Amino acid sequence: MNDLDQQRILYPRVSDIISKQNFAELKAIPLDTLANACIRGTKVHEYCTAYVRNLWIPEVEEEYQPYLDAFASWADENIEDVLHFSTRLYDDVKRFTGEFDMIVKLRETRRLALLDIKTSAVKSKSWPVQLAAYGNLCMVNGYKFDDILNLHLKKTKAAVFDEKEGKKIVISPPLVKTIAIDHGDITPYWEIFSSALKCYDYFDRKEAK
Repeated sequence: MNDLDQQRILYPRVSDIISKQNFAELKAIPLDTLANACIRGTKVHEYCTAYVRNLWIPEVEEEYQPYLDAFASWADENIEDVLHFSTRLYDDVKRFTGEFDMIVKLRETRRLALLDIKTSAVKSKSWPVQLAAYGNLCMVNGYKFDDILNLHLKKTKAAVFDEKEGKKIVISPPLVKTIAIDHGDITPYWEIFSSALKCYDYFDRKEAK
């Protein structure tokens, strides 16, 4: 491991920087809800990435299958090719890091789109700010894209559970639909992230800048 790799270990992630600013939004959500959302997001991201890579997907938990089905339906209709996926990038000038979900070629427009998948119940003000940070990382590292989108796998009806012998059983899975959100000009959101990064540099950064 060279000196640069050692420095990069200390770089804050995009989510770390943003969470310093939207703490009030997160604090309003019960801890168990946040924990479940985190698990769901991680699982669904793994399944969606495996799907676009044409990898074998093991048995999907019943409560997550509708999320994968919604993504697969949208991907089959809208994605022509997947150029990059789950790629961690670094900005060695501003000293932060982030991992985007995927860059794809859209079927209808043939434009390249930077996609970030979301599985939370409601939209967050932080989404376009996070995307703007990923967009900057892509530009710094030579990853090209034309459009920048959130793909919201939105639950429209909650799952129904029961317990049997101490295990949670899905009686009825959730209903999920896919909403593609184009935030348009991402520049104002990059300015917001840049300000958050400056606050992080001043109050929280541990390594020498």
